[in-house]
Amino acid sequence: MSITISNEFGYAAYAVGAGLLACTYGAFVVVSARKKYDVQYPNLYAPESHKKKKEFDCAQRAHQNTLEAFPAVAVSVVINALAYPRASAILGGIWALGRVLYIRGYSSGDPDKRMTGGMVSHLGDLPLMIMLFFTGYKLTNA
Repeated sequence: MSITISNEFGYAAYAVGAGLLACTYGAFVVVSARKKYDVQYPNLYAPESHKKKKEFDCAQRAHQNTLEAFPAVAVSVVINALAYPRASAILGGIWALGRVLYIRGYSSGDPDKRMTGGMVSHLGDLPLMIMLFFTGYKLTNA
């Protein structure tokens, strides 16, 4: 079996790029929080005695969580784009938008404000996960 990659596969590149932008946005939020709350390197999180520990740690955790999820989402976008390029790209874009909302909400210092972004993100990543089985079936039965 041969795989022909259509021009629409390029949409997946846009979606992965959007995900990278979301990760980069998270990095900027953490760098800004480091300055604002005076959390020094190499501390990943604020020390226990830090007066703004919760606020800084929320920003750091939002970024860290996004970095943890991005590789699986990016791979899912690319694999699914072999069979469903537009749907894959749209779902990847939804995930990226959700991550920006997640980072904005969580980095406010109130962990409950991450929920909207988390839900939007899952509207992208969960369908991508399920779609992998449809893509696998389509590619193995072509």
